[in-house]
Amino acid sequence: MSFPQTIMGKFGWEKVTTTAQKHKLGTRMQIFDREFVYASTGEDIIAGNLVMGKAGTAAHQVDLAVSAASAGATTVTLSGSLSVAKDLYKDGWLIFNDLLEEGHMYRVKGNTLVSSATGCVVTLDEEDGLVVAITASQQVGLYENPYKGTEKHDANDVDQPPLGWTCVDIASGSYGWLCVQGVTTALCDGTPAAGVPLIASNGVDGAVEVYDEDGTVNLSPVGYMGPIAGVAGEYCLIKANIE
Repeated sequence: MSFPQTIMGKFGWEKVTTTAQKHKLGTRMQIFDREFVYASTGEDIIAGNLVMGKAGTAAHQVDLAVSAASAGATTVTLSGSLSVAKDLYKDGWLIFNDLLEEGHMYRVKGNTLVSSATGCVVTLDEEDGLVVAITASQQVGLYENPYKGTEKHDANDVDQPPLGWTCVDIASGSYGWLCVQGVTTALCDGTPAAGVPLIASNGVDGAVEVYDEDGTVNLSPVGYMGPIAGVAGEYCLIKANIE
């Protein structure tokens, strides 16, 4: 199955949701002066909510042992005992997190199933394969695609960075678009003044609040308040600025 990497859309396409995947996760779409990214959901999320990626499997993300492989190889075999579902990491990332070749990362095309066993084979989605040969001394980590199984941004349990805002209600297990640049509607926590920078709320799930300069709530800015002050608990016009 082949998907375009970027789409030039039309007004209203950002509201289309499906239960079947129509684009590669992370696909970009531009509609005039707004930009969107394609994602799937792991729970019901209503329109105007800030979204984050789901929690990863900590035991898979660092210090996994590998078997030796030559430069140009398009597979990496994990030598430690693991339980990994088939293609769990499809469209995700393999990173070298420590020791030799640390800092390198590769797109994942798929992986084999293992159940409390060694030998999980990770296939890279890069035709040139490994830049250099690897030995059993390398340590790697596996990460799912950040746009897979997304969740409403949790004010008290942040799992990943903010990814964008829903443009319509998206049911759990469905696919749709998140706004990442340009004007969009967002749930407000507090009453941010017009034009002020906004961060993900640390008190209301899926909401935004004014950036706190006193050093106690200095989360990453995600956008700016629109032309009028926000109203607590209501949906307001903001300028998204995640990517």
